[in-house]
Amino acid sequence: MGLRPPNKRPVNTVFQSYALFPHMNVEDNVGFGLRMQKVDRSEVRERVNETIDLVQLSGLNTRRPGALSGGQQQRVALARALVNRPKVLLLDEPLGALDLKLRQTMQLELKDIQNDVGITFVYVTHDQEEALTMSDRIGVMNEGKLVQVGPSEDIYESPSNLFVASFVGDMCFLPGEIAGPGSVRLTGGEIVQAKTDSDPGTSITLTVRPEKLHLYGDMSEPPPGRNVVKGTVSRRTFYGDSLSYEVGIGASGSFDVTVENKPGMRRWEVGDEVVVDFHPEAAAALAE
Repeated sequence: MGLRPPNKRPVNTVFQSYALFPHMNVEDNVGFGLRMQKVDRSEVRERVNETIDLVQLSGLNTRRPGALSGGQQQRVALARALVNRPKVLLLDEPLGALDLKLRQTMQLELKDIQNDVGITFVYVTHDQEEALTMSDRIGVMNEGKLVQVGPSEDIYESPSNLFVASFVGDMCFLPGEIAGPGSVRLTGGEIVQAKTDSDPGTSITLTVRPEKLHLYGDMSEPPPGRNVVKGTVSRRTFYGDSLSYEVGIGASGSFDVTVENKPGMRRWEVGDEVVVDFHPEAAAALAE
């Protein structure tokens, strides 16, 4: 059996630019595909109204795209794609033109709509946080090739290589080599434990997420069974809900430690000597 021609496949697309017809109102834009398929008028009206309700645009049927906000235009484009009841919906960075607050709102609304209609959404984005927030399953591409596919948590917690580790979320990187089973020797000589399947002597990069790191005043404070290295605070950055500390670890490089901003938290100053602590399961040694 040959492949179906593109216009016969049960697939629709939502474009980044929305690609709405400016001379048509909301109702006509949404129903355009059905009219092209010569669907009965009464069915067109019913499905259009049903889909407009689904994307929360009730009452705006007669407005043209130029009279709508960016978020409303995005919903019209989504409704126009959904009204044909495709089996797969392709979304090409559909939220890229929206401001941050609206984009975050629409992320949750799109996920709710996907759950309601039960259609597979294939969503293209360069925003890693957006991918983690919206996806049940993520595929990370590098130079046109899929380098890792899996659930969002697996992609974030267990990146398969340095590209995925650097591309998805913030990550600390320290060079070193495998000293033994599950053991890493950093460039400055510090020995830490980490997840690895590489052989002793292999050059690796130790990776750990900033929020997995903790700061203490001396070596006696961290709980047992964790990696502990000494360092010096070289920079402090305030983000409102959190603080980020850059901690130099001598010749081994530096850690960026993210600390939640909450009442009673200890604050460190540039030049303070500190201890960085992290669980061996929070770190991975990835071969170069």
